[in-house]
Amino acid sequence: MIQNLSDFLHQYPWEPEWLALGKPLDYLWDFDLPEPSEDLWPWLIDTSSFNKRIGVPEMHYTEKDGKLFGTSVNAGILMEWEEVPWEWEYLKGLNNARIYSKGLAKYVRSRYILYPKENGTKLLVYFGWIPRGLLGKSILPFGMKKLYSDYKKGLTDVIRDVRKKREYNKVGSNNYTFEKENIDLVTKSHPTKLIQISEELLKRKCNPEIIQKTIEYVLTEDDNNLYRIRVKQLAKEWNFNLTEILLVFLHGCRIGLFTLSWDVICPHCRGVRTEAKHLGDLRDMDSCDVCQIDFEATQANSIEVAFHVHPSVREVQKRFFCAAEPATKQHIFMQKYLSPDKQAESVLELGEGTYRFRTIGEKNFSIAELTDEDGIEILEWSPNSLHNEFKIKNHSKIQMINPTNQKLGFIIESRKEDQNVLRPADLFNLQEFRDLFNEESLAHGLSLDIGVQTILFTDIVGSTKLYSKLGDAKAFDKVRHHFIQVYRIIQESDGAVIKTIGDAVMASFPSSLKGLQASQNLQEYFTDESDPGILKIRTTLHTGPCLAVNLNSNIDYFGNTVNLAAKLQKDANAREIVFTESIFRDKEVRNYLLENGIKLRRIEFLQEWNKETIRIYKMKVSGKV
Repeated sequence: MIQNLSDFLHQYPWEPEWLALGKPLDYLWDFDLPEPSEDLWPWLIDTSSFNKRIGVPEMHYTEKDGKLFGTSVNAGILMEWEEVPWEWEYLKGLNNARIYSKGLAKYVRSRYILYPKENGTKLLVYFGWIPRGLLGKSILPFGMKKLYSDYKKGLTDVIRDVRKKREYNKVGSNNYTFEKENIDLVTKSHPTKLIQISEELLKRKCNPEIIQKTIEYVLTEDDNNLYRIRVKQLAKEWNFNLTEILLVFLHGCRIGLFTLSWDVICPHCRGVRTEAKHLGDLRDMDSCDVCQIDFEATQANSIEVAFHVHPSVREVQKRFFCAAEPATKQHIFMQKYLSPDKQAESVLELGEGTYRFRTIGEKNFSIAELTDEDGIEILEWSPNSLHNEFKIKNHSKIQMINPTNQKLGFIIESRKEDQNVLRPADLFNLQEFRDLFNEESLAHGLSLDIGVQTILFTDIVGSTKLYSKLGDAKAFDKVRHHFIQVYRIIQESDGAVIKTIGDAVMASFPSSLKGLQASQNLQEYFTDESDPGILKIRTTLHTGPCLAVNLNSNIDYFGNTVNLAAKLQKDANAREIVFTESIFRDKEVRNYLLENGIKLRRIEFLQEWNKETIRIYKMKVSGKV
């Protein structure tokens, strides 16, 4: 453990190239914080919010050729610099540096080091400056004295907020009460436009509590949180149903409260590379200069849907008080750079799970299973040295080696997908989106991977005889009524109609169980023994990977999954639901079938296009329950 500044400089000496610029000014501060590192870490790595808290002037950043450049005005003095890529290791520390072209310094480096204690965390904060001229040598010591005082107060406030959040989480993420006087008070402070928007959202049958919460959020939330609104995260924080929140935001886009963007996300750093205003603006390839990669922008995890406050309601600007790279990449647990022919060591101390090991600029990565029981205990890691998959023991020693002639970045990151991302498929499977945004479509020739979807086909049995028997007018009236009910039942089951083909309907659902329940509800409605004239339908289901494409300027689904779901229709009869093994093997579906005592008949189905036989299942629905 580092005890003093001398220990620190011994462990982290200045590099000769910076010492050649002048004599450094070194500062090391020691703070005892009465909270565990796990609770402090998210607050400490968000250095932008912390700097804002302690009154550091706002900063402005631009990216050029994969590098980040910053400017700010401090005490009337213009500061310009190049931001050196950050390094950090989860719960252990972080460090960064800036190379100044203007201002009081030529160079600064900073570092946080965390040591766990029995009753909290010991935090070391280090700043090292190479001052520029006499002015820098004179002013920086006074500035650092004030900064130390600001840090003490700021960390005290962080402890308070950590404890507040802990108590908040104990009582539940949504313990809101909507008192009448609070609603009136907020309403009186709304601009006229927001009052009109609230009234229109109520007319559109959106949830009143969510409307009120959303208006308050737009009026009072920090600019940085409003810059890119992630509705899945809001659904968790507010403890409301995601679909209900989406309805407020989607309708809000149509009446001037929000705008929507289709953001292309780098698969490595998960930063936004392109912000498309319309789905048709997306292209098949994109790049990230920071991560030094080109990537396909049409993969399942490449696009995030974000909402933004409409500028006529509130001008929102992204405000920076620091680059805060670790806070923007919380899926990365370690980021370490090594100069050519350099080595470094670390001890792996993460929770059990699966992680990706990669070097910056390389698309290939290795999958590591971290375990407390067995596995590699000493890992030598250099470019292309790791197996595609390996098992490693927790608390193992990692030896990173850079044998190249270029600076090299080593990354350990979570393999888990960000659960707060709203994907295009989440909207495509929402009927309200298709109704409200029917002008949105992909560029011609572009196919978007939307992952695994459950596809449902319905068709009227005996429609030809129906037209012959009743005549066109009466038959059409029955078919039209059938479409109305099919649309209603699919929407009530959280599905969306993709298209109609003659008398048939194609729909999609977010899960196999939702699709099966919708099929059952459809068959129960169209198997009403009290109405001998009611139409009879057949339904078929399959789940699997799908592509979204542009067909007649609409969002259509394409692929083997869609094809098989449609082909099953030839083996389905009236009042039957036919589905594939992938539906049957779904855990939720199996539990539903067992709990409801539903009997199935298993048969063989010949796929004529490849002459392979698969198992399918038939479920007969006798009538309304």
